[in-house]
Amino acid sequence: MKLLSLLYRLYEFLKHYIVGGNEHGLHSPFVYELYTNIIQDHEVPYYEDLEQHYFELINDNHLINNKNPGAGTSLHGRQQLPIHRLARHSIKSLPWRKLICRLVEERKPKVVVELGTSFGITTAYLALTCPDAKIYTFEANPSLIELSKEFFAKAGITNIEIIEGDIDETLLPFLEKNPNIDVAYVDANHRFRPTVKYVERIMECVSWKGLIIVDDIYWSRQMTKAWRGLCDKKDVTVSIDLWQIGLLYFHTGQAKENFKLRF
Repeated sequence: MKLLSLLYRLYEFLKHYIVGGNEHGLHSPFVYELYTNIIQDHEVPYYEDLEQHYFELINDNHLINNKNPGAGTSLHGRQQLPIHRLARHSIKSLPWRKLICRLVEERKPKVVVELGTSFGITTAYLALTCPDAKIYTFEANPSLIELSKEFFAKAGITNIEIIEGDIDETLLPFLEKNPNIDVAYVDANHRFRPTVKYVERIMECVSWKGLIIVDDIYWSRQMTKAWRGLCDKKDVTVSIDLWQIGLLYFHTGQAKENFKLRF
């Protein structure tokens, strides 16, 4: 099964590389500006202290409990793992972390929701890149919650709140109390039904200028199916497939378009 998953991702990657476009031929002014000014800017942001913590994690041999209700890595199902193995599998690489932050900052958010804290590296990047925003991050693994809290406190980051517990139980009550969301980053249960359910619930709370980022859209056939179904939602006016992540925009009055672009 693992081999089949790897072959599927390789096939989709090659197809994306062949079919994916760039700024040439982009007739949407919004997508052209986004692609040339935000997506193609590989320089910022960068936080040396956060990167130092990242390197500490990927070299840490201590064992950690691997409570994971989703299917986000090939390590799913193992009760304990060395921190470095889980960190290498679950933390986005630096270019993608920086891209996610640029995309979020472009929306000038006040409220950001992240499903899947992991070790808190991307969360911290978001918090520092958008200091005027409140970052609500959801995590079910008590060990990761404890490590993330220690990390945020040590880094002096105060605009993050961790929502602890299974997202199936915590997301809806949160959204009922916080019905106005600017940006959401969905990197949690990598299965079809949970992914669609989470995004659909968040869509009800996202403004016309909001953004939902869906992670690992080619992790499996289930995730690809979820992504394509979400792109077809009538409220989504612009969807952008960047291979590792997918972007859903909700611009009122704009013609519905789907894009597959290289990063």
